Amino acid sequence: MPSDTSHDPASEMPSAPQSAGKSSASARMQRVSRALNRGLSRIGLNKERRVLLWAAFTGVALALIALAFIRPIQAIEHFEIEWLKEHPERAAVAIAIVPVLGALACGAILRALPVKIRAHGVSSVLYAIHRRRSQLPATLAARTWIGATLTISSGGSAGPEGPIVTIGATLGSTIARFLRVDPQTATTLVGCGAAAGLAAVFNAPITGIFFVLEVLLRDFSLRTFTPIVIASVFAAATVQTMIGTQEPLFGVSGSMLAMQGEGMSIATTPAFLLLGVACGIASVFFVRTVQSCEIAFGRLPIPRWLSPATGAAILAALGVLHFVFAAKLLDFGQGALPPFYGNGYPLAHTVLDPNFYHHSTALVAAALLVGLAVVKCVATGLTLGSGGVGGMFAPSLLVGALVGGAFGSMGELVPFVNDAGPARLALAGMAGVVAGTTHAPLAGAMLVYELSREPSILLPVVLVAALSTIVARLLERHSLYTAELAALGVRLGSTSDMSALRRLRVRDVSLKEPVVVRGSAPANSLIALAENNDDFVVLDDGGAFEGIVGARDLRIALVNREAMPLLQVRDIARTGIRPFDVDMPLDHALDLLERGPMPVRSENGEIIGVLSRSALMRTWRRRLERES
Repeated sequence: MPSDTSHDPASEMPSAPQSAGKSSASARMQRVSRALNRGLSRIGLNKERRVLLWAAFTGVALALIALAFIRPIQAIEHFEIEWLKEHPERAAVAIAIVPVLGALACGAILRALPVKIRAHGVSSVLYAIHRRRSQLPATLAARTWIGATLTISSGGSAGPEGPIVTIGATLGSTIARFLRVDPQTATTLVGCGAAAGLAAVFNAPITGIFFVLEVLLRDFSLRTFTPIVIASVFAAATVQTMIGTQEPLFGVSGSMLAMQGEGMSIATTPAFLLLGVACGIASVFFVRTVQSCEIAFGRLPIPRWLSPATGAAILAALGVLHFVFAAKLLDFGQGALPPFYGNGYPLAHTVLDPNFYHHSTALVAAALLVGLAVVKCVATGLTLGSGGVGGMFAPSLLVGALVGGAFGSMGELVPFVNDAGPARLALAGMAGVVAGTTHAPLAGAMLVYELSREPSILLPVVLVAALSTIVARLLERHSLYTAELAALGVRLGSTSDMSALRRLRVRDVSLKEPVVVRGSAPANSLIALAENNDDFVVLDDGGAFEGIVGARDLRIALVNREAMPLLQVRDIARTGIRPFDVDMPLDHALDLLERGPMPVRSENGEIIGVLSRSALMRTWRRRLERES
């Protein structure tokens, strides 16, 4: 017989001592929070200024957390490379076993630290912002930290940037709960943590700012912008102070980039235009590969905690095949590690070196780089689609470098490509794929600009990022982050929603045909008409507009039904109102529709229809869907 899985709901409730302990701890935290806020108020820090103070604190804290998160991963990866160099005879076994062991440990951590949130990675932060009032459980940071360390350091194809964004957002949410702030301020603090984490890892404060404003909050208001700037700058400054250099903790080092070729000119513009289109297509392929792997692994009849190990086993098989057949032919300075293992930054450094393109013909180099880009997409899909923990920034940067490098290697065949230079095109490709996968062109462009610190690259990367985003949105409506939310029925809102409402006019809405009645007609006559109509435009005996009777007005009149035979239509109509003009903005019209539908008149003053709130909202929603 199957075991009885039913249980008493009361058994899930904490015991009286446990409940009392939690309440006591909560009360103590509340007292501390109130005392802290009162103390800050006494020294002249009002609510807005206190948010700026906590933003600075979040930035400094995330810098320390980023160092604690990144340094162990770097140390483990360095040890693995050196060990494989010293023991090449054991390389094949290590390449086959280590990713599976790391994935098994990751799956165990995810099972041991469950969270009640229906999304993963950066998508979980978006879900919390839009569905959970920016409440992220502290457990999310712990499982992300440990899971990402195990996944990345064991060879999983992922990066640490997405996890540090999740960890930072969780810290911001924890601070918000401690301070007991309102939901809007909590969302701002979540954004501060995410921006600070990204800024600390890449030493790129502008990137952290734009990523949060474009992807997470979708809000460029001054109230949101200022705290996020402070958090991002403090995080980057703290990391620079502690490590004594402006180089990023993780990523492509600017000192290793030797830019050759021209910046942006009429001669090189076609090359960057074509690259933008190519990056958009590559971004969609990347996103769909990850999504397809996630769907495939979700259908496997295995426990969920074993899914990462299944994906790692397939990845390990690819690694062994590379070691057996391609390691002797392809040397990318990574020892015996397959180039699609881990974050991929060593391979990105190689592709950004102009000397790399002097060792083979154009077609061979292009085919090699495109093949590596495809394998990297598949490897990332196997890692993240199976449930591994990691970010998409590092794989996106590598795929972009490979696509740009493949395009740039054709320079000996296409003159305007040669003028741009393969290394410069590879760098611009990095911005293009990051922008195309995230639908965040400013973040993608600023990331590459801050990593390279090369002023002449700014215009090309902005152009490539913008074109890549346009192409990606044409081919795939959702970004890598919003696709998961769309499957959960979450539609992201933003301050641009009101902007769309202001751009629309009453003429853009489908109006109801006006049903005209005379004000002098008996009120009882509306009862028979109400079977097929809800709203009536009231005219006086001279044909001039007098008022409107809506369904709500008629219901109120029917409360005293015995008085209806004594009333005229004008007695129950809403009078003293002005019909809407067809050019009235919908944001203004929405405010005036609180009491019911309103008549609409044409330019010559003729009543042409009735505008209802539901029709206005449908038009607004359709416009937002087209613009999203």
